Amino acid sequence: MPLPYNPGVLKRYLLREVSFPYLLGVLLFIGLITTDLLSSLSGTLLSRGTPLADVLLLVLYRLPYTLGVALPLGLVFAILVGLARMIRDSELKAAYAGGVAPLSFLPPILALALLVAAVVFTNSAWVKPEAQARFEEKLYQVYYGTEPSGVLYKQGYAPEGLGVYYAERVYPAEEGGAVLEAVRVVEPSGVIWSADRGLWKGRNWVLERPWRVAGSEVEQWEKVALPFPARYLPRASTRGYEGLTLAELKELARVDPRARFPLARRYADALGVVVLAWLALVIGLSLREAAWAFALVVLLIFGYYVLWVAAARLAAGAVVGPQAAWLPDVVYGALALVGTWRLR
Repeated sequence: MPLPYNPGVLKRYLLREVSFPYLLGVLLFIGLITTDLLSSLSGTLLSRGTPLADVLLLVLYRLPYTLGVALPLGLVFAILVGLARMIRDSELKAAYAGGVAPLSFLPPILALALLVAAVVFTNSAWVKPEAQARFEEKLYQVYYGTEPSGVLYKQGYAPEGLGVYYAERVYPAEEGGAVLEAVRVVEPSGVIWSADRGLWKGRNWVLERPWRVAGSEVEQWEKVALPFPARYLPRASTRGYEGLTLAELKELARVDPRARFPLARRYADALGVVVLAWLALVIGLSLREAAWAFALVVLLIFGYYVLWVAAARLAAGAVVGPQAAWLPDVVYGALALVGTWRLR
């Protein structure tokens, strides 16, 4: 008859077994990603004689992005490497013989994964956007020797129920908000507004001396304020989606359908930390040979990356829409569920 085991002892032991490989894995992936960044920019940095201080700033500004990748991948590495050592030393066999069910390993690993997911989500929501914007500005300066102009061209938005808003040029205004040039707005009723100039401020597009076309009726107004249900954020004008905080991206997604996939991906990537860790644990507990661990680390990461890229392509092609962001989590989650059922 197997002796009863202490779940608390098992939890502490398992977390201790993955803690050092996790630190090692995170450092390994940080080194690989940073090396890839520097190698891809080396030609430009050398040809322009970029000062070492600017190179270090690029690495520093890129660090939150790097951590966003290294933290979840390092966890996959740690789980499989930690379990491989336990398999090699026959500790898993001893645990099973002592009455420890394979599923007993699941709660502590999922708890750790949830903690890492919270850190990854916080980073992607508030820390990484600011750092990414600074990285892009510094990189622009390295390439062109000047600061970004902050001018956006050919901007189109489709606020729900309000038609289509378009401006040929958008750039920050000194008094706040943004200046609009060559504006055209088509309301759901078919009324068309056009103006050479306007101001995007608060939740309105204020057009100066616009023309209003309703069927065969054409008239010029002195000024009109058209509702635009997204607050203008001056700093957002020079930033891509990755440079927007979660709140800014949510606001933009209300009027820009293209922003909805990046928004969904912020949440999906955080859930992906848990799903990856779950599947890694299930596969690790099913191993019979420790030598397979490193190959499985590569296979798991590569497979998730392929699905991650495929999701972006599906969303870009309007085949699935922003829901495509959840594709990697759905596929890996289904595999983890099947594996968990088989471990019972």
